[in-house]
Amino acid sequence: MSPKSKIMPAARMLADDHLYLVRPPTVLEAFDRLDRAWRSARARTITVLSVAELADIFRAEDALPSQWLPLLEAIPVKD
Repeated sequence: MSPKSKIMPAARMLADDHLYLVRPPTVLEAFDRLDRAWRSARARTITVLSVAELADIFRAEDALPSQWLPLLEAIPVKD
């Protein structure tokens, strides 16, 4: 985490392949998706939901890892 708006070329060269630049609005978007999904699940008495029903709720909110991970992996640090 850094307040800097750009990545230094030397840092790019040293970065691991699994390191990504994620700006605050993107983190908030992912958080909002997860928050909406959990709120929807809790509104339906989460303790009685099956795994499939819970997955459907998360899928509807784009909150499954397969749906929000691409957001976080959109900008690799290493060129």
